[in-house]
Amino acid sequence: MRPVGALGSTCTEESTFLRIAPLGRVSVYQKRSRMALNLCAAGRPILFALMLSVFLGEGAASSIVNMRRITHPTVQQTLAGKAVLPCVFTLQTSSSPQPPHVLWTRIRGPAEGQGAPHEQTVLSAKGDVIKVNKAFSGRVMLPGYAASALNATMEISSLRTNDSGTYHCQVVMGNDYERDTVPLVVSGVVFHYQAPSSRYALSFTDAQRACQENSAQMATPAQLWAAYYDGFASCSAGWLDDQTVRYSVQLPELGCYGHKEYSAGVRNYGKRDPKELFDVYCFAKELDGEVFHSLVPGRLSLSSASDRCVSLGGQLATVGQLYLAWRAGLDSCAPGWLSDGSVRYPVTWRRPDCGGGQLGVRTITPNSTTDNTTALYDAYCYRGKMKDSGSISQIYTSLWKPWSYLTDSSDADSAGTGSST
Repeated sequence: MRPVGALGSTCTEESTFLRIAPLGRVSVYQKRSRMALNLCAAGRPILFALMLSVFLGEGAASSIVNMRRITHPTVQQTLAGKAVLPCVFTLQTSSSPQPPHVLWTRIRGPAEGQGAPHEQTVLSAKGDVIKVNKAFSGRVMLPGYAASALNATMEISSLRTNDSGTYHCQVVMGNDYERDTVPLVVSGVVFHYQAPSSRYALSFTDAQRACQENSAQMATPAQLWAAYYDGFASCSAGWLDDQTVRYSVQLPELGCYGHKEYSAGVRNYGKRDPKELFDVYCFAKELDGEVFHSLVPGRLSLSSASDRCVSLGGQLATVGQLYLAWRAGLDSCAPGWLSDGSVRYPVTWRRPDCGGGQLGVRTITPNSTTDNTTALYDAYCYRGKMKDSGSISQIYTSLWKPWSYLTDSSDADSAGTGSST
């Protein structure tokens, strides 16, 4: 099996053979296994199948249960995109009048790091009967299943952040069982942005520029909807990339248009004149580096915060970079400067004395006056990944040496090294 749309190298595979003899005796044979067999790790469906085989008495003769477990590389796709999770039953099977039973489940970590991981059924299929969990309704399909019931590859569209997790595909056909594991990571974050000077001050062109200056691009309607389903809400009308103006509503809010006739969803003002002034919704895709909190005794003004980050080998983080770092787990209750002159802080763990018990990137001030630049706060810095030039030098050296041996060049030992001064 080959991973589809995945990052990384080849998948790993384990094959296990269980001989079930009369009276319930079970013998285990493993082939190229990397770990001891653990029936509980194989999941409830296989344990149930084994119990049926034993207690219903599959005849007096012994039978073989053939299991294969395959782990695929992580699949990574962006918010509102599409992911293909591979699962193709490849075991050699005997002819069976019954179609295979397919079960897709997802395991997510505990909410806010508390409690136990939760396993959720995504989809089950047997023959022409396919059942889908309501949370995935209209978004999942088995594109190859109609042509072959052994192809259980699943496609998820309109991806949401909370779709991330470890997916298991379990296919049972007679005495043959296969379990594929596919981790999925949905990256990117939608955030509301307003001009540092005031609310509703951005034309369509200004909105595009504002997102770009904050390590992002204008969000699409699909991305705003995906963020809404993840719980995002903002009672501020903002530009999207199709020149429409919209905002997301989760709960009734006084002063927010539509709160009286409340219905959750994304409000749409339609396509607007590009010269009109609104806020904007931006989408930050990926963080190619690190965001870190920096503090000094006495705090920092905006200019000294910028100098501080430069002295640490970085620069003041943008709003988009801070949102991506928050999504990755950055948590701090200390307000700090960002590159646009705003003061914000990321809250990942809910607590009453931090951000009012709310999660997200909290804003202290929109920097509405010029005097605000002299206020004192900490700083959030961004430092990009360092490129490893050493590996390039090693490749150059390894290519140079064989040629130098053939030409008897005396420079072989000095290739790829720098001179010191």
